[in-house]
Amino acid sequence: MKVNRITFLLIVSVVLAAGNACSMTKGKGLAEKAVVQFHEQFNAQRYREIYSQTDDEFKKFASEGDFVALLEAVQRKLGAVKGSSPSGWGVNATTMGTMATLSYDVEFGEGKGQEQFVFRISNDRALLYRYNVNSPLLITR
Repeated sequence: MKVNRITFLLIVSVVLAAGNACSMTKGKGLAEKAVVQFHEQFNAQRYREIYSQTDDEFKKFASEGDFVALLEAVQRKLGAVKGSSPSGWGVNATTMGTMATLSYDVEFGEGKGQEQFVFRISNDRALLYRYNVNSPLLITR
């Protein structure tokens, strides 16, 4: 039986899409576990440990000292993470690799805020690529 070119391309497209969907689901799961670990380390004030698990690109733009100072300020002004709930996510395959972006509404000890994490998924690990935290308490305290 002869398979025509269009049918062949369609089959290849479906197989590739299924593989990407699997990869994206896996990337989201790895990133979600990394957020849980980040919050545990944050609450235990293990900021240097968090920094050691960041992507090399992260380290090019933030020194360990600057990142530790940022997390210390967040802990001082907002307190420990009491709970969080996802507010959005996305996983993209880029030329830089698979990138997972997760957003959370967070209940800190002193009030509410929002966090956004971007992870590069590499060798079944989620490496922190970017971190943002927002709360009015960061300005008013």
